[in-house]
Amino acid sequence: MKLTLEQIQLTTDDLADVAARHVSSQEIYSPTAPKAPSAQFGWRDRWWLNQTAAAAVAIHYWFFESDTEACTAADEGRFRLSAQTVPKPGGRDSVYQPPVNNKHGLGDMVWQAGANFLFVQDTVVILVAETGGKVSADTTLQIAQKIFSKIHFFND
Repeated sequence: MKLTLEQIQLTTDDLADVAARHVSSQEIYSPTAPKAPSAQFGWRDRWWLNQTAAAAVAIHYWFFESDTEACTAADEGRFRLSAQTVPKPGGRDSVYQPPVNNKHGLGDMVWQAGANFLFVQDTVVILVAETGGKVSADTTLQIAQKIFSKIHFFND
């Protein structure tokens, strides 16, 4: 069964523990746009946590035809998600890097940039990103884990 946005999209009830207020939604392009693979559908929800605009989080959902396309889009797209880079032997790499430990509980393909988490599960790519530096990595990780749990629930 193909997952739908409605199945995994977080709601105000899902985010009650952080007193979230939904402030906007919009359809978005693939993280690799205009290159392939193209998402079948992309969506972004913006939330204010603790009822304040200073603690803003954006949740991106991208749906792909296959898990291979999802993995490729996330890996290649992480370079487009932030202009920041980190040094690597022979050049620079995306600021989105594999987390230093496996305690994130988000599956096998996960990248982290500060408090932002990008992960792939099945045919879905998820980015939970904070803006403004007011939301902790623990909070964004908990939000990402809620989405991961929903994906797992509907795939079992």
